[in-house]
Amino acid sequence: MAATIDHAVINVRYDMDGAVERFRAFGFTLTERGYHSLGSINHLMMFDADYLELVGVPAGAERVRREIAEGPTGLNGLVFATGDAVRLHDRLALQGVPVEPVLSFHRPVTLDGVEHRASFRTVHLAPGHLQGGRVYFCEHETRHLVWRPEWQRHRNGVHALAAVTVVVADPAREAARYAAIVGGTPRQVSGDESELAFGTCIVRFVTPAGYGTRYGAYACDAEGRNAFMGALALRTSALARVRECLAQAHEVTDVQRSPARITIAASLAYNSVIEFVE
Repeated sequence: MAATIDHAVINVRYDMDGAVERFRAFGFTLTERGYHSLGSINHLMMFDADYLELVGVPAGAERVRREIAEGPTGLNGLVFATGDAVRLHDRLALQGVPVEPVLSFHRPVTLDGVEHRASFRTVHLAPGHLQGGRVYFCEHETRHLVWRPEWQRHRNGVHALAAVTVVVADPAREAARYAAIVGGTPRQVSGDESELAFGTCIVRFVTPAGYGTRYGAYACDAEGRNAFMGALALRTSALARVRECLAQAHEVTDVQRSPARITIAASLAYNSVIEFVE
């Protein structure tokens, strides 16, 4: 049985203020700034069952989350859901999957003037075990502090993750390696592309050549990486709502529009190609 995708992560490193302004211009409602006990900061865009996270590090902080501060800017996290991080960790370890110790952390959440603690436990695969970026599992111990109706309403009508594109030299092989850990049945679309379906969200594996052909000048900067997460597709109730938001965002100029999708260049979205589909 395949796992479900919990969220995708875009690393904005030290420019969280600029990222918040830009994603609001895209039509998203963002949660207030979260301060992780790990030394990172975040804002979330909550959808029906999953979400998009902007993560960064605060300037001048005494404690800095190194994997974020030293990681590449852009889409670099794909997170699957688990209901029991400890049990999952033990099962993967018994299967011979290289996993790091269960990580527990928290951040404050203020609701109606009262501060609460949102708590999480994560299981990270050893860096590089799966290609493309940081792949891990997240257990939400306080889901009611994360999924809230006031954060799930977006001007652009987005309500779900639709697809994550992973750029790798051998798509079929990497799709099979992901499936061995997170489940699902790989499907070879072409010689340049394979995919795994997780509910309504697809993880698409493409070659660098196939990625370049699809996105051209809109593609993200690989920054010397042989494998990376190259695009994120989001599902909206109506592309017309996205068009209205972008029409008001005069700084968002590199946008490709078609009847089936709207694509924003990586140069405008923190080295992340963002697509909107109905």
